[in-house]
Amino acid sequence: MGELPAARVTVARPFSRTGVDYFGPVYFRPGPRRTAVKAYVALFVCMCTKAVHLELVTDLSTDRFLQAFRRFIARRGRCTDVYSDNGTNFVGARNKLKQLFELLNSKDHQKKMVDECAKEGINWHFNPPSAPHFGGLWEAAVRSAKIHLLKVLGETVVSFEDLSTLLTQVESCLNSRPLTPMSDDPTDLEPLTPGHFLVGGPLHQLPDPDYTDVPMNRLHSWQLIQQKLQLFWKRWKSEYLSQLQGRVKRWKPAIPISVGKLVVIKEENTPPLRWRMGRIQDTHPGADDVVRVVTLKTATGLLKRPVEKICMLPTSRQPPVDIS
Repeated sequence: MGELPAARVTVARPFSRTGVDYFGPVYFRPGPRRTAVKAYVALFVCMCTKAVHLELVTDLSTDRFLQAFRRFIARRGRCTDVYSDNGTNFVGARNKLKQLFELLNSKDHQKKMVDECAKEGINWHFNPPSAPHFGGLWEAAVRSAKIHLLKVLGETVVSFEDLSTLLTQVESCLNSRPLTPMSDDPTDLEPLTPGHFLVGGPLHQLPDPDYTDVPMNRLHSWQLIQQKLQLFWKRWKSEYLSQLQGRVKRWKPAIPISVGKLVVIKEENTPPLRWRMGRIQDTHPGADDVVRVVTLKTATGLLKRPVEKICMLPTSRQPPVDIS
């Protein structure tokens, strides 16, 4: 495996070096009693901080993407470098995403994008043909957003405004994930998240009732969107925590658990963007000297939890899990 590219390890302003990709299709209803139409989502991911930005694109054309790209720059600032897949990466998906393949593989599209960005001093980099692993960062971000979002939406068709709101809140969920401890201070329970790089602090969600078990036909339009968000959060959080939780074979040494480490506490039914954090205050090893129970210091007091219910955040000596 080669070294990480310089864009991934060089300090820079958020989204100054950006990877971009598409996923979809998603469907929305343009008006009352109107037929549902197809749309796609343009995903922008910061190469340095892994922050994510989502833009809804109503059709697969160069002009629509340029509009989404301009909206992205207007909100996040101008990029210096943009990285994307080459269209030939989508050969295997030609039948399912024929329009997307034709757009990205179009020499006219690539030339127009490069020329448009050159006017703004932005360098556009295409990955080598048939090398999707070169874009692992945005492919992982697409997987985080796409799989659960499409499952949550299912056959439900919502309005353009509702879908835009849902995508924005999904973006906030992805940018709230803990990356690493903020400091080694035992009283500091706040982890570093992509949101810190964007707004200077953790992202928060306005409180809502729990709609996950309420039948859809009893919900208003806004409540339905919040139900979709809560279902997305439940699915995606479970997957993210399982990535953080070390799973090794029995014949390998146990993962060392020491006092003072910042951990995420796995809990059911937590509201969106809410991560319960704690620091290990004491360990309780078994007869074989393997720690299976720990005492945690949280913002509300002390808790005793099994190690299966905690997820240690990566430290400077442990590379972060690259899932998005």
